Amino acid sequence: MTNPHPPGKYGKWGRLIVAGVLSALIIALVLLWFAFQKYPDSIIRFYYNARYGINIGDGGILSGKPCSAPCVFGIRAGETRFDQVLSTLEKNGIASSDCLNEPNVSWFLFNCGVGRLNIQVDTQTNLVNGVWLFPNDPISLGEIIEKYGEPNYVTIDQEGAPGTIHPRFYWNSIRMLVSLPEMSGKTYAVKPTTEVEAIDFSDEDLYSISEKESDPYYKPWHGYGTYRPTVTIPSITTPIATLTP
Repeated sequence: MTNPHPPGKYGKWGRLIVAGVLSALIIALVLLWFAFQKYPDSIIRFYYNARYGINIGDGGILSGKPCSAPCVFGIRAGETRFDQVLSTLEKNGIASSDCLNEPNVSWFLFNCGVGRLNIQVDTQTNLVNGVWLFPNDPISLGEIIEKYGEPNYVTIDQEGAPGTIHPRFYWNSIRMLVSLPEMSGKTYAVKPTTEVEAIDFSDEDLYSISEKESDPYYKPWHGYGTYRPTVTIPSITTPIATLTP
């Protein structure tokens, strides 16, 4: 019985497939090289996100998993010690290998998932004094207010790119700060559906309720609607260290 497909034919197709794969790989490498030459920061950021990126979901803000606010992955501002940070994160699903360390004179920062989750430790007390996160899952301001009640204070800053404003909302009961994305314009329309950008928790000293009660920079919450930038500059802002994923 004769073989309708001689061995040589398979060998020819195999060589063509290998050549095609190698050609595609070479083209991809060349394109990556040119992209790196033109946009080095973007390529480096892509690499670090691919290597160290993590998915923290909603960080427990709405789901309460692995713990409820003001606890974040087992970490509590004002309570968790420096030597407990990594082991606590490990127990709650964040590998220590996904966290980079950034020492400073006054604080020590654990940067996890390329800034997705950040834990700041006061070097004088060796206690965590700030935790902030950029949730992977979308969270609206209305969902936070439904769960935690209305915020005590609002600040609308003109910062970042020229002509942009940045709202922040403060909850005294759990020392929580919620930031909305920057927006171009002179006013900011705050809606229940407005998506949250970042969420922060601080210890008593960093949050400073007494300052917010006396400093005109912090305005009372007046419900949803249009807000204008705060004119007065605060004496202290929180957090004192920030990263963007």
